[in-house]
Parts: sequence; structure tokens; C-alpha cells
Amino acid sequence: MLPSELSIPFLASTAIFAFTPGPGMLYMAVQTMAHGARAGLLSSLAFHLASYIHIFAAAFGVTVLLKTAPFLLIVLKIVGGCYLIWMGIRLWKRPKTGALTAQSSKAKPSRQAFRDSLTIEILNPKSALFYFAFLPQFTTSEAAFPIWVQILALGVIANVAFSLTDIVCILFAGLVAMRAAASARLVALGRRIGGTILMSMGAGIVADTR
Repeated sequence: MLPSELSIPFLASTAIFAFTPGPGMLYMAVQTMAHGARAGLLSSLAFHLASYIHIFAAAFGVTVLLKTAPFLLIVLKIVGGCYLIWMGIRLWKRPKTGALTAQSSKAKPSRQAFRDSLTIEILNPKSALFYFAFLPQFTTSEAAFPIWVQILALGVIANVAFSLTDIVCILFAGLVAMRAAASARLVALGRRIGGTILMSMGAGIVADTR
């Protein structure tokens, strides 16, 4: 669909972004360590689905609103940051329990992880601006398809690549969690560490709006 002078740089750039650890990957690892691999995988799925909202926005120009109305960017950052802080507090306050072995005990945290991840990614203006700034660079008016179709196709490819590397991270974090699951003390410590990370990430986002 695209000439090699555009497709090769796009694939190379996507690979670099996909294999570079970022806040999203760290967040999924925290969910995995706190609630198990199922929660981590559902978090990845939620991020993947929410990213399509940003991709469609990039394709049809809706994200221009974030540039023409900067206060929207600030509002989204503050809301998203506060949501992360609240999640970290909730993780800290979670009752101390042993290893989660029953499937029913895992279901609720996993569903919550999916909802939280979906909310966070939708409220993340940096993701929207990333797709808006990144994808159009690799389109051309000389291609057989219109620009918006090219952006959608490139967005799908990039999103799938990001999701695959997230899964690798989640599986690794799941192995670590399984090692620690036999000790209720380690589980509680892992939740506190994860909660602290989430609160720090949220505080950093809010502070970045100043």
C-alpha cells in the first residue's frame, strides 16, 4: 500500500516504540503482579481496544480539538492522573489475603483491571497526540488509498505490535508473580509496591500539567 521509503521507516519506528518500556507496560506489569496474569492480559486488551479510539480520532482529525483547545488536554491529564492515584490507594487498602487460587476470586479483580485500563487509556491525551503526530508522517497522497484509510491501516499495525510486546511483558511478570504467590507477605508487599508506582505515575501526570 505504501512505498518502501515510507513503509520501512514506519516498521522500524514501530518496532522501536513497541520494545521500549513505557508507563503502559509498567502499569500492565503492576496489574499482573497484583492480580495475576489474567488481569494483566485483560489490561492489555483494554489498552488495545481504547487505542482504536485514538486511531480513529487521528484518521478523522478529531484530535485537532486537543490542539485548538489546550485546556481539554489539561483537564484530561488531571482526571487521568487522579484516577491512577485513586487506583494506587485502592491497591494499598486491599485486604491482606493469601495467594489467589480460586477462579472466582480472580474474576472480580480481572474485570476491574479491564475497566480501569480502558478508562485510563481513553483519558490519556498523550496516546491520542502520539497517533495524531506519528501516523500521518508515513502517509502519502500518491498511494492508492486516501489518507484516512492509510492512517487506519498503519494504526492497526502499530497497535498490534504494541499489544504483542505488552503480552510478553505480562507473561514475564506473571512468572514472577507465581513465584511470590506462595507467600501472603510477598503478595501484600507486591501490592504496596504496585500501589506506590500507580500513585507516583498519577502524581507525575498531574504535576506535569503545571
